Amino acid sequence: MQDKQVSSFEHEEQSLSLRTQQLISYLEDLWERPHKPSSEILKRITEFLSQLPGPYRALGMTKIAEYFVSTMSLHFLDIMAIFQQKAEDEGIDREERIETLQGVMPELFSEMMGISKHIHLRSLDDLVTLTNITFGLYTLSQVDTAEEAQGWMYELPVIYRRQLSQERLIANLQVQLTVTENLTTMRFSGSTSWQSSLPKPVDVPSAIHEIPTIA
Repeated sequence: MQDKQVSSFEHEEQSLSLRTQQLISYLEDLWERPHKPSSEILKRITEFLSQLPGPYRALGMTKIAEYFVSTMSLHFLDIMAIFQQKAEDEGIDREERIETLQGVMPELFSEMMGISKHIHLRSLDDLVTLTNITFGLYTLSQVDTAEEAQGWMYELPVIYRRQLSQERLIANLQVQLTVTENLTTMRFSGSTSWQSSLPKPVDVPSAIHEIPTIA
């Protein structure tokens, strides 16, 4: 499996086919149209959910949380894309670029791609907490260079999971990525923990500075 993974990364710089470029351009046009829920829509949904019985309220708010966590997963993918796009221009040689991608795959990458499915909220307080963590870390992990992106590729999954776990917003899971010739599957079970290279936990600034007490 490792040999196949190395082979894939060695071809990371191949040019996109004409059809792929055309499809991506078509998607870009579609994505320019308004589609994501506005703050007004999210407020209306949250007000509605707040009036529902407990189990239904929790299900609905968990779905809102999944949306925000999925946005963080896309942010992680963008960090990886920035690294690939800028690494060569910044003097990061090809061998180091491949080693960096191999270091992130499969555990950290799989963690970020699957984390939204293990979010569970119980109350509006939980939604406020998750939003604070997500928006604060999203702001903290903005990158402009390949060097910055390289660090956050390793640290973002670690810090994000740690923050969510500390607040009991995520179930424990173990991520296993299985790669075969024609199929990639992900299995989730058990529990796991990530070892961060940071000397101490990062203090993620809150996007909301005052959290009201929910009666």
